[in-house]
Amino acid sequence: MEVVIPFEARVGSEPFACGRSYTGVGTTGTTYEPMDLRVYLHDVRLVTAEGAEVPLKLEQDGRWQTQGTALLDFADKTGLCTNGTEATNLRITGTAPEGVYTGLCFKLGVPETQNHLDVSTAPSPLNDTSLYWSWRSGYLFTRIEGRTTGLPEGHVMHLGSTDCAPPPEGRTNGTAGCTFGNRPEVALDSFDLASGKVVLDLGALFSGSNLDENAEVPNTSVGCMSQQADPDCAPMFGRMGLTHRSQEMAPGPQSFIKAE
Repeated sequence: MEVVIPFEARVGSEPFACGRSYTGVGTTGTTYEPMDLRVYLHDVRLVTAEGAEVPLKLEQDGRWQTQGTALLDFADKTGLCTNGTEATNLRITGTAPEGVYTGLCFKLGVPETQNHLDVSTAPSPLNDTSLYWSWRSGYLFTRIEGRTTGLPEGHVMHLGSTDCAPPPEGRTNGTAGCTFGNRPEVALDSFDLASGKVVLDLGALFSGSNLDENAEVPNTSVGCMSQQADPDCAPMFGRMGLTHRSQEMAPGPQSFIKAE
């Protein structure tokens, strides 16, 4: 059967849109103005009432989906959103065996088998250089950026694999492996395929973060680029269900993404 799963981005209770501003964000209640919001996902599964996970075979559409990986793009180049393209993509499409499904699972990011491709020759949507770090580290799994009151040049949340080793012996590109894969698992237990949608809530993602100040740690970014040395990453990692060495306790289930 054909499956279409819509996605929506919000900042708290407000719909996400480039060109808007949002108040009361993060621990300081800052004003947040979006600059980018793009997210890769893969390993999409539908869940039966008995708990069995059935892979959703993503359509190869030549633009937003390829080889089991999809790019969600909520930024349309209006307002401060100057990266990417004017086009947006707010859904994933695919096929699955006929059945009754009550849940949805997927992983954020690009799978390891695709994460170190040559971006100049990779198929779309893996050919976007603005979503790519390097051969060794691979892709930005999320590119979430916005201007805040205290950080007018912009706060970033770039999720991706880190602490990646040099290429294997005999190779000049790629990596022998990354210590921190950083691919959050999203499990939505109650999801109605007929009427449901998936919501990414930046308000929830930033709820434990001070977006007006950057931690004074050498060689770290303004915001978070997934470095274990950067304490600014810890609260956002926790809300994605990822561990970080600056966390005081192990994170619970992710709270960034929910089903409606």
